[in-house]
Amino acid sequence: MIRSRLPFVRIILVPYLLLLLLFVAVTGAGSAWLYFKSRQAQSQLLIHGLVRTVTPLVEHLARSDIAGLLRNRQSWLHRDLESIFRRMPNLEDVTVHSAQGGFRKFHGRDRTLVTQPVAAGTTGSSGDMRSATAARRLYSESAPLLRIEFLVRGQGRQPVRLEFGFNRTALRNAVSRAMATLLQAITFFIAISSLALVFAFAVTLWAVGRVRRLEAHVQELYRHASAAELMAGLVHDLRNPLASFRANLAALRITPQQRDEILADMDQDLVRLDTKLGAMLDLTRKRDDPVQETDGSRLLAEVARLAGPRLARQNLRLNTRCRLDGPIAVMADAMRDALLNLVINSAESGQEDGEIELEAWQEEGRVLFAVRDRGNGLPAGKNVFAPFVTTKDTGHGLGLAICRRTVEAHGGTIRAENRDGGGATFTITLPQPPSGGPR
Repeated sequence: MIRSRLPFVRIILVPYLLLLLLFVAVTGAGSAWLYFKSRQAQSQLLIHGLVRTVTPLVEHLARSDIAGLLRNRQSWLHRDLESIFRRMPNLEDVTVHSAQGGFRKFHGRDRTLVTQPVAAGTTGSSGDMRSATAARRLYSESAPLLRIEFLVRGQGRQPVRLEFGFNRTALRNAVSRAMATLLQAITFFIAISSLALVFAFAVTLWAVGRVRRLEAHVQELYRHASAAELMAGLVHDLRNPLASFRANLAALRITPQQRDEILADMDQDLVRLDTKLGAMLDLTRKRDDPVQETDGSRLLAEVARLAGPRLARQNLRLNTRCRLDGPIAVMADAMRDALLNLVINSAESGQEDGEIELEAWQEEGRVLFAVRDRGNGLPAGKNVFAPFVTTKDTGHGLGLAICRRTVEAHGGTIRAENRDGGGATFTITLPQPPSGGPR
């Protein structure tokens, strides 16, 4: 089964998941910010309503003789306070006092209104009890009562403090009831958005699956097309030796006295056929040799030994340079054949004397091989690594294709470029596992 090699997880799913997490974080933070801001505004409205209810009493008290009101329990101050208690169920406690004394009204156990005198000299509770901070203190404090204080200067010289104590739990419940609709709207919005994102994510996964199947289908078509191209090239490349073989067979019937010479030519035709078929099998076979630690200098020495007789016939030398710090992880036999193929290809590039360079070195966790010659160079506009592409009269165009197949089996790359002053350079780059990692 052909599997997709496109990095869908990296280019689609991972950014999508990051955007999903970002959306959840932004939506959650924004919803929390909106809720707390709205709760603060609702608390301010509630406190404003409480202050507006008691403001007429405070203004009336500022125009009155406060000392006389504090001594007279039948004064309008007591009646107005009792009226406020009836109109404001959240009010639990009211204290009116000055330096000469005062009184305190609060609900008893049976919810009846109780009045208690306050001794002279009592200045009241300490702390911030301003109405301007009441909305914030409603949630920042933990005392049972939320206290709001007014300082009144009547016709007397001494100021009088009015301290109202409201049931904090009841006030919070009132705010929560007012915020219920907004909280439901926020919850509904988050739920709908999350469902939409989940649906979009499911659609994305479905689309990715369809694209992967389509890519697998395209790869299958490409594989068949490549196989057809290889077969067409092979058939075309085999026609010449077959035609020569048939011609020699016909000549053998006509001139049997030249049998030895004709049989020798026919044997050469069969050798050419076997070489081409062997190269085709080497190109198409799966590279599954074990990757193992190999001595790089020994690998280059073996290539030099095998290529020596071939180079000597053309008055060429192989100059090997190994700059490797230690063993390398490669398919030893396959890489030896690939390097030998490149060296022989350089020997057949038109260079008449001198040397061919074979170098190996390490660079940033990779091992590199370079084969350099001073031949005729690379033809313009041709992919020399494609099957059946050759510039030699006797070549079959599979050697470099086999080299590329071997390098790709290592997960590496191979490139070819012309050199300044003539010739070509073939460079192989192979990844290496980290030290101590799996080979």
